[in-house]
Formats: sequence, C-alpha cells, structure tokens
Amino acid sequence: MRMKRVTLQRPIEVEGLGLHSGKIGKVVMLPSDGGDGIMIGAVKGQMPYPIGKCDIFSPGRSTCVVLPNGHTIFTMEHLLAALYGMGVDDIIVLVDGDEIPIFDGSAGQWVKLLEETGLREREGTEKTIYSVCSPLCVEDESGDAWVACLPCENLKVTYVISFDDVSIGTQTFVAEVTRTRFVEEIAPSRTFVRLKDVEELKKEGLARGGSLHNALVFGNDGLLNDTQMRFANECARHKALDLLGDLALVGLPLQAHVIGYKAGHRLHLRLVDRLRRLCKGGWS
Repeated sequence: MRMKRVTLQRPIEVEGLGLHSGKIGKVVMLPSDGGDGIMIGAVKGQMPYPIGKCDIFSPGRSTCVVLPNGHTIFTMEHLLAALYGMGVDDIIVLVDGDEIPIFDGSAGQWVKLLEETGLREREGTEKTIYSVCSPLCVEDESGDAWVACLPCENLKVTYVISFDDVSIGTQTFVAEVTRTRFVEEIAPSRTFVRLKDVEELKKEGLARGGSLHNALVFGNDGLLNDTQMRFANECARHKALDLLGDLALVGLPLQAHVIGYKAGHRLHLRLVDRLRRLCKGGWS
C-alpha cells in the first residue's frame, strides 16, 4: 500500500535539561516540504543536514550525531524514536546547545508535542521504505550480545535484556511497530540505570543531569523512585525505544524484523552503519 510522506502541521519549540550534560538545551522543529527526510542542524551556525548522512557514535549510554562542522549533539535517540514511531518523514530539527532534553526519560513528551502540533500528509508524495532482503547480524567480541535484522513484511522489534539484578532480571518485549503501538506501548517507557553504575558514569562525565525525575534507578532492594513501573517489562521496552531511535539514523524507514539481545547503542549503531552501506549499494 502506497503511503504519503508526513511532516508537521506547524513549528514546535521546546527546551529542557540534558541527561548527561546537565545543561538546558532548546529544540526547534519545523515542517518541511522538501522531501529531504529528517534534517538536523544548529539554531546558529549550521545549515540542516540529512540525519542519514551524519557521522554517529555512542559514548555508551546515548547516541550522538556529529554535524559537518564538527558540532556534536548528544542523546538524540528519544526524539528520533518519536519521529520514527510517529511516521514523520520530513522535518527540520534545529538544536541550540549540545544535548537533546531528556524530560522524564521516555519519548512520551515528544509524542505529546507531535500530537498537539499535528501531523499532515504531503500531497503528491510517496513514502520510501526499504526492505531488508537477507539477514544481517552484528555482535560484541564475546558473542553474548548482538543485534540482528531479518526480512519481514513490516517493521517489527524484539528486545531481550538480562541482568543479574533481581529487580531487573530477564525481560522480553516484542511488537509490530505501528503508530498506535508505539504511542501506547513503547514511547512511555523510561530510561533506567543501576545505582551501582551511577558513580562510574559520573566519573566518565555522564549523567550530570540525571535524577529520579528522569530515569528509573534500581538499587539492591529494587526501584528507588517514588513511582510505579509503567509496564512489568518497562526496561526491555525502553531498549526497544532506543533501538528505534538509532534505526532512524539509517535515514529511511525499514521493513524488517530487528532483534536486540543484551545489546546497546554501540551495537545498534554498528547495525545502522551496515544498513547505510547497503542503502548506498541499492536495496530491493
């Protein structure tokens, strides 16, 4: 079925705290009728550039995009997941600062902003979707963590996590990614961390803006936040959220079944790199 390309009804402007920098950043999102996909730039000093052509890397706990002038924007994954899950094809994203706001640690606020602003189909356009024709897999050196991409008739994600901590344990999440399922079952899931890892993150210069307001924190006796889990497998759902945000960096929506097993942003981005190279070579 042919689908039209989607953009915003009107601009969005929002600011908030960065999870890792601890600084306030601002994001301006503009409708685009150019058919250029998701474009990323700075409010000052950098023209928008296609997200699928930006250099990308992960310091371990987030995904970063490097603009052509060398400016790095941290923690792109939740915003990109919202755009990907909501089916937004064409948009200009301008960032004032070095990091995307974290809000409550989920993609829920981004979804709310997109829903309140409204989306529109662009007349006379057709959405381009690439199908994966053969299996791909990337794994870490131990072989104990991997991400695979398999042929499928739609976009589907499966994620499995496994921690020794009893409060997290082994969790699995599986879903066909539609706009409704993304909004209801994936977007609300929050980022999470173990209390014993927080000090090490701060030594690495990360999580400076982290708190119980924007992340689930698990101690030896369970969840430290004064809140309830939104889903029994919320941690696995959030990993699926991160995966979708990273897949947006391919630059085009996928038709595939993507499976993550005990993985993270670095493995996600290795898969993205493979998919980008295949894209340049021409997929069917």
